[in-house]
Amino acid sequence: MPGDSFSYSRLQTFSHCPAQYRFHYLEDLAQTATSIESFLGSRLHEALEWLYRERLAGRSVPFDGLLKVYRSQWAQHWSGQIRIADPAWQTDDYYQLGLRSLAGFYRRHRPFDQPVTNTELVLKFDLDGDGHYLMIGVLDRLDNHGPGWWSIHDYKSGRRILTQAQANQDLQMKIYYLALLKTQEQVERVDVVWDFLRHGREVAIDRVDWSPSRITTMIKKRIDRVREAEAQPELLRPKESILCNWCYYWEACPAKLGQTHPARAAQ
Repeated sequence: MPGDSFSYSRLQTFSHCPAQYRFHYLEDLAQTATSIESFLGSRLHEALEWLYRERLAGRSVPFDGLLKVYRSQWAQHWSGQIRIADPAWQTDDYYQLGLRSLAGFYRRHRPFDQPVTNTELVLKFDLDGDGHYLMIGVLDRLDNHGPGWWSIHDYKSGRRILTQAQANQDLQMKIYYLALLKTQEQVERVDVVWDFLRHGREVAIDRVDWSPSRITTMIKKRIDRVREAEAQPELLRPKESILCNWCYYWEACPAKLGQTHPARAAQ
């Protein structure tokens, strides 16, 4: 289907659960709720985007200002559709986690003199140039250290931390790396950095040596598998796992019909 763009999220959704892929990308069903983890991640991304946009504009970024943005965005986007799947956590636990994550980030990176060029940068590119494999990536942050030297930053708000070996195999960052190669005229060195916000830790790879041709081949194969499955709806079946507790298509899912979702409404 020329003109049909793919992203890391789209490919991962298919991998995790073909039925969820069908509901979201083919049938365009609205989820009945939103996980509080996803909600928190969005608020942290918004706050950090604001921080570096202020710096790009030449303005100072006091910590109180950053917290004000976080609190404002939390209140503005809060709704009765937010759900908590973890029985040990309450709404305030997530809210306070966000505050601690921002405080740790602020301490580690002030005075924010990193050579940031863009935040939440949308890059669209074509794997082959014929319009058959269109991709889109959204980079949390892109720094430029000098002619041809870039660093891609990705903010993570979840519990999981990548090992160095896992980082070297991370498909999401490889897609971003390929996007940079495809859209920037001068790329001589690329560093990639994952910032695990709740843990206050970074995992980085300096001077990545990934093969663009191998990444391209891998992505094309995955897209081909997705398109093959799209042509055969019977292949788009539920794949049950613990991730089901954070999925809100239960009313449409044949594996969950008649069951009560374990998540509760956030208060």
